[in-house]
Amino acid sequence: MRQQTSDKKWFDELTLELRLRQVHGSAIGDTLASVRELLHDTGQSAEEAFGPAREYADSLDLPADPDHDWLRRSLWPSLVGLLAFLLFNQAIISLVRAEQMLVSPAQLALLLVPVVLIALLPLYIDAAVRHFWILLVLVMMGSLSGAFSAVVAPRTTAEAWLAVDPLPWVIGSTFVMIAQAVLNTVRTVHSTSDDAITDPLSAGRSTGTRAKVFLHLTNWLFPILALGVLGLAVAIN
Repeated sequence: MRQQTSDKKWFDELTLELRLRQVHGSAIGDTLASVRELLHDTGQSAEEAFGPAREYADSLDLPADPDHDWLRRSLWPSLVGLLAFLLFNQAIISLVRAEQMLVSPAQLALLLVPVVLIALLPLYIDAAVRHFWILLVLVMMGSLSGAFSAVVAPRTTAEAWLAVDPLPWVIGSTFVMIAQAVLNTVRTVHSTSDDAITDPLSAGRSTGTRAKVFLHLTNWLFPILALGVLGLAVAIN
């Protein structure tokens, strides 16, 4: 039982390491199947046969996407969606109250904190994925910055750095969020099966089905959250 638990952890670590290296899902599936087959024949544990999962992943030469290709495909579109969502949050409250949207420098700086954290993600994504506490700190920083932005929001036009009609910003940000969600959904539907981890020893069974469902939900995350913010703004008003 202890060896099975240890091997499962090793396989999870190997899958993570290969994903971080942007290895194609089909290649990951082939690698895992080959390792399992060898362990079955030898009776060794994964650690004994192949060493640490991270070192073994480094030793493999597997087909992968170009370095940082995920920036173009995922990160930058998500960053645009986040900006639209943050803008929607500020504008919809003012629209529901039939007021101008007031913005102060301090408020704008705090709202940009999560944007900056995501923009810098390529610098620390490996460490954040391997160490959960780093990811937790980043989430807390983004959440607290959003909370404090409401505290420093100007109450009157005289306090504001900028005062604008919120309706065009609500319409524009809504359009951007929906357009991004539709684009990501189409991309997910037409994505190649290379991204799904398929075990050739299990009649081609793919382990990527739940991941696809999760992707479809995350594609529409910002519009869904925006609906929640709209409902909350109307209820409070």
